[in-house]
Amino acid sequence: MNTLERLQGMVNKPYLYRNEEVVVLGYCDGTGDDGDEVEIYLNNGKTLVFNYINLPAKLEQFKPVTTQVIVLANKRLDAVSTVNPGIIQKLRDTVLQQIENVKSSPEHVSQAKQVFQGVNTLINLAKTELEYRKFVNGMENGNEYGQ
Repeated sequence: MNTLERLQGMVNKPYLYRNEEVVVLGYCDGTGDDGDEVEIYLNNGKTLVFNYINLPAKLEQFKPVTTQVIVLANKRLDAVSTVNPGIIQKLRDTVLQQIENVKSSPEHVSQAKQVFQGVNTLINLAKTELEYRKFVNGMENGNEYGQ
């Protein structure tokens, strides 16, 4: 299978490309001043332009999104996360309930403020975990300071 046939097979399928999930919407070959480039159109609005010579190596950067990839990512996330994923739904329900309570009765404002402070603490914890994951990923990729 040549490179353009491979690219054709990638259209309308999800991939991980540079740590972002994207879908290849289409492509146009024979672009550029010399007609030696390929434009790849992604669902995030980006257009990637690659020379035919570099195209096989560039397509290797697109990793298919499969159930196995998602399971491995979730296991890795669970390994460093202190927040149980089931808590997120309970947290949403609690916040929505507090909003309804305040709407129906202003004396619930004090309780709602306390709940929202807890929510903000969890949000800040999640942000810290994300930064930690970025650091760990950088270390695994050979960067001295996780950058």
